[in-house]
Amino acid sequence: MTSLRLNGYLLDLEQGDLRDPRGRLVQLRPQALAVLLELARRPRELITKSDLNARVWPGVSVTDDSLVQCVVEIRRALNDSRQRVVRTMPRRGYLLIVDADDSKSAKTRMVGARRLAIMIVAIVMAAVLVWQFASPGVDLRHRESHDKTVPDLAVLPFRMLKTGTGDMTPDGGGLAYMIAGELARNPDLRIVSTRVTTELRGKEISLLEIGAATHARYLVDGSVERRGDRLQLDVQLIEGGDSRIVWSGRFEPTAQDLPGVFQALIERISSSLGATVRELDRAVLLNRAPASLDAHERVLRGIALAWTPSAEGLRQARQVLEHAIRLDPNYAPAWAHLGWTKTLLIFGNHDPDLGREDLPQAIADIEHAIALDPMLASSWRALSAAIDSSKNPEKAVRAAERAIELSPGDPDNWIALAMAQHHAGRTEAALQSYDKAISWSPIRPPNYALVAAKLLHSAQDYDRALGSARECMDRTPAIGVCKAIWLSSLIRTGHAVEAEAAWPPLVASAPSLQTYRMTPHGTLMARLVDEDLDRLRNRTNAAARQETPR
Repeated sequence: MTSLRLNGYLLDLEQGDLRDPRGRLVQLRPQALAVLLELARRPRELITKSDLNARVWPGVSVTDDSLVQCVVEIRRALNDSRQRVVRTMPRRGYLLIVDADDSKSAKTRMVGARRLAIMIVAIVMAAVLVWQFASPGVDLRHRESHDKTVPDLAVLPFRMLKTGTGDMTPDGGGLAYMIAGELARNPDLRIVSTRVTTELRGKEISLLEIGAATHARYLVDGSVERRGDRLQLDVQLIEGGDSRIVWSGRFEPTAQDLPGVFQALIERISSSLGATVRELDRAVLLNRAPASLDAHERVLRGIALAWTPSAEGLRQARQVLEHAIRLDPNYAPAWAHLGWTKTLLIFGNHDPDLGREDLPQAIADIEHAIALDPMLASSWRALSAAIDSSKNPEKAVRAAERAIELSPGDPDNWIALAMAQHHAGRTEAALQSYDKAISWSPIRPPNYALVAAKLLHSAQDYDRALGSARECMDRTPAIGVCKAIWLSSLIRTGHAVEAEAAWPPLVASAPSLQTYRMTPHGTLMARLVDEDLDRLRNRTNAAARQETPR
């Protein structure tokens, strides 16, 4: 037999032809076709990169990037976006998985070429590698140690260069957030949360230290500068282990060019890692273009401000994002992040102009963003968080699941799902989603500590909830819910006296604790926290009455 079926496509080994399921010839560059034929001659067998390089480019010194580009082209030709046909064995090479109909004949040819015992050992070893590293259905618990040590990418906040022209320079943290979100559309890439990289960049440590801290295989670093109606983006892909520059490029887009440049940048980075990206059609790309760089830059600034764990930062973010919408009423990211920022202000009682009655409008802002661009994962994540989960928990779960479908490599989407599942009463599923989010992040962002505290308290693991709530208090002192969970956990672990002593200074720093009620209302966790806070309020009030002169 001289042909193989690959995802419904027919590869003729003798003629060197690849045809689609309708029999039409599929064009490949000679080097890409040569790589495919080498893999096809030994299907289901791990073939090292050095072996492929030696056979396809004999006597020529080439970089890994040449082979990676060929693999990307092959996957695109075979419609293999999930890498089920051409599978990457990390740091080893590739193997080709033929369709089930051809598996038996392929093995028969291998028996003729090798002794049976060697063939069986090779197949078993390849199967183990596929199961351990590439199978999409592997239980996370079996991959946890691998995932925790090898996230694929950490996108650092871009350095902002000043030109002295008076033009507003885009926020480097917001830009990193957008690039990381686009990279996360790749189902095979695991992206470190940009909340982590922003925190590390602020410590002014070296790239080598950031790589060691995040355990990321690669870092994306760069600078951004505004030059009139254009941006200048200098981007580098850097080895996390030794800071070697793998690839660098410069882009100079206008506002209308931004979506296409982002797409090209994402494809270039992904292909260097041997991965593919879900392509967006041209209409979607055009719709993503902001009306002006001014609108785009205000959105980036609003994103960065919303990350600031302070009431003032959130209020400023709201103002900046509202300005962005006045500049461009059809820019989806502006609406999504405005709705999300309003939600944070409402839940935290941080803005006297916003109350619970304004939450439907915040949700409407996010839904408007989704209507403008339904493929933007951050909008669905914001919607999941903004929905009043005590009334619509399943809708919140569905929104988070949609965010994961669009950007499975973004841990923030898994955190959103964990919270939605928690609010829906699915504590075990929520803990699993949380574990997924932190499985490739040795450093968890500040907001993850809050999620952990909520989930652990809900699971009645009060000792661990106490530690997570304390971490949340230390890293985000403006968030009152961390204090509420910490106080309740103190009481639940038998330290009521300590909780009573801590109550007055905590109320002084966060007066909202006096009236705080845990959400979602009606859940066991909310009931327990509210009971504990009421107990502290009553004890304090009783003590105050005793001290009051009669």
